[in-house]
Amino acid sequence: GRFLEGRGMSVSKEIDRYVKDFETRRDIKEKIDKTLKLHSEFLKRYPFRKDPSSIDKLTPESLYNPGSGKDYFFYWVEFKLRPLGSIRVGSDSAFRNAAENIDKFKELLRKAVDDSIPLSEKVDMGWEQIKGFGGDKIIAKKIISCYYLDDVLPIFKTKDLEHFLRNVFQVDVNKRSLDEYGKRYETLTLGEKYELLNRIMLEVKVNIKGAKGWNNAYFTRFLYEYWPPSRPAKRPELTPPLHDIGLLFEPRSELEVIYLFSILHKKLKFPYIVKIRDEYPDATVINHEGRMLKIEFEVRSSEFLKHGHDPKYCDYIVCWEDDLEEIPENFPEVISLKKELRGE
Repeated sequence: GRFLEGRGMSVSKEIDRYVKDFETRRDIKEKIDKTLKLHSEFLKRYPFRKDPSSIDKLTPESLYNPGSGKDYFFYWVEFKLRPLGSIRVGSDSAFRNAAENIDKFKELLRKAVDDSIPLSEKVDMGWEQIKGFGGDKIIAKKIISCYYLDDVLPIFKTKDLEHFLRNVFQVDVNKRSLDEYGKRYETLTLGEKYELLNRIMLEVKVNIKGAKGWNNAYFTRFLYEYWPPSRPAKRPELTPPLHDIGLLFEPRSELEVIYLFSILHKKLKFPYIVKIRDEYPDATVINHEGRMLKIEFEVRSSEFLKHGHDPKYCDYIVCWEDDLEEIPENFPEVISLKKELRGE
């Protein structure tokens, strides 16, 4: 294939070997196939691309309504369809903001599912007008990908796409940028970068023997499985927000997480703590809509599974760090205090 030429036989053989190995991973294929069936159900429930007029029927509650049986738009986007691309929001504040600014969100959503608008423009639209939707536009990209799964790879971090193309497949991204946009890659808008990187990555996929027929979600999982982007090493940090509220280091116990929650509960839209106890679930709270909800505290979200808790008795997991790769079905919503403090 075009993108594998000149890379040396050893690299090409390595990719072939990984493709064959990945084909044996029935667990991954089954999980993605199961989620693709859920994706079909998602498109029936929220047929916004096929029937844009249905966007008008969206209410704040159908967009974001925690504790309501987990059946609202953002629950599907973040949790139910997580195997089709993880967005790791960690806090629901962005979703709350979208529900509170529903007219602005509907306006953005209409353009996001409009076939006549290029991908670059869809990403570059004013998503940042809704707090939590700006930056690398991770949530916006996930929404777009949900409606264009055959055309948009579910890789939402710009740096991850750059890593795969530059470090794994050794593509000269800057040359392609000059050829297609007439300007250097560094000067492209975020949307133009995403459009270009997505287009090149789809070309790469077609040129990998054995991967050509894979769906985009399966191919994306393949990339992350064998060439995961390196993340900065985790170390104890003196994070300014933590310092401000009297903690020198990241929480290492549930007690410290409870302490943080007791400071932040109003900011998290839980104005009242009814009780905290030493059995599951840890706390009963009242949210800003007056609904009584149950919370379990963990240092990391994965510990909820290790402790074997029954999720049906809990509405939220409040943790320091959300480290779950995949969210089981009918799982409580996860709030990461780390992301909340950093405004992510």
